[in-house]
Amino acid sequence: MESFVLACFYIFAFILVLSLVVVVHEGGHFMVARWCGVRVEEFSLGFGKELCGRTDKKGTRWKICLIPLGGYVKMLGDMDAASAKSSMDKVPKKLRPYTFMAQKLWKRAAIIFAGPATNYVFSIITLGFIIYFTGSSSIPAIITEVEKGSVAEEIGILAGDQITRINDEEVEDWSDISRKIRVTEFGKELTITIDRDGETVIVKGTPRYMEDGEAPRLGVRTEFFKIKDKMKKKDVGFFEAFAKSSQEAWIMTRDTLMYLGQVLFHHRAPREMRGPLGIAEASGDAFQGGPLALLLFIAQISIAVGFMNFLPIPLLDGGHLALYLLEAIRRKPLTEKVQNAAMWVGFSILMGLVGYTFILDIPRIIQRMLE
Repeated sequence: MESFVLACFYIFAFILVLSLVVVVHEGGHFMVARWCGVRVEEFSLGFGKELCGRTDKKGTRWKICLIPLGGYVKMLGDMDAASAKSSMDKVPKKLRPYTFMAQKLWKRAAIIFAGPATNYVFSIITLGFIIYFTGSSSIPAIITEVEKGSVAEEIGILAGDQITRINDEEVEDWSDISRKIRVTEFGKELTITIDRDGETVIVKGTPRYMEDGEAPRLGVRTEFFKIKDKMKKKDVGFFEAFAKSSQEAWIMTRDTLMYLGQVLFHHRAPREMRGPLGIAEASGDAFQGGPLALLLFIAQISIAVGFMNFLPIPLLDGGHLALYLLEAIRRKPLTEKVQNAAMWVGFSILMGLVGYTFILDIPRIIQRMLE
């Protein structure tokens, strides 16, 4: 019974996070579509049977549907919720100028681009306000505990050491340690520079996966209450806060690109990937962490959704943009046969990714529930 209640809690948290991020994403498509003169017929949160809704003065049906796993904006002429196919056949002649496919190429590209771009804008604004109101905290990379049997113990890292560099990159904050390990090719030895009571010590070691199946790590920890006298916190100005949030968005995007590149070229194991189940699990953990943790997580997921949709995979926004680029180069649209083939390829890729992440997520989540 307790496991069932916990599962329901995590599902609720996942739906909450997903719904907000989808509203942001589809809201971007919606706003730019209207600015470009396209008639939007539906703005739906969820799929399937409509539970409730209203129609505004411009004819858009705003609705909530039975299956709360995403959402969509349906424009005049779209034949399906994903806007994968369009047709003028059932559109009255006088309304055809207000369809998506009747717009100039740059307008269609702007409407598609707006979805993932709005995810980024939302995240930058959210992170910016969090930084502005909470200030900027710097946690020095001082180690208070070395895990037994870890790489850190094997290479001689000690409690009290402060990591100052990993390879050729400076470590300014505790978060830099996990980030630099995460984006380094797995299986590659790291050169770690340490400040030990004023003496510079250099050690070398290769991070490895721990039993919990998370990202490879050294096996070092810090307990903030033990180093609170060395932590630095300062107020951040309004514009500085948004500069920092923009930098954070860029760092997350860059690190994701590096990780995907390593996976694609077989330089790193893909076991760190998370699918819908993994995101649901993380959503529940963030919800339990309180409002601030939840907001931070939503901002991170929004960036992830924006990044994913920029990938040039057919069916995703990036795939549409890639087809529009080919259309601009050829100066005429691709044939319907080619576009349909591309959509099926994109669908196969996405379903394959979802299936693979399920295989990764299910055993780990079951193990966690049994602990």
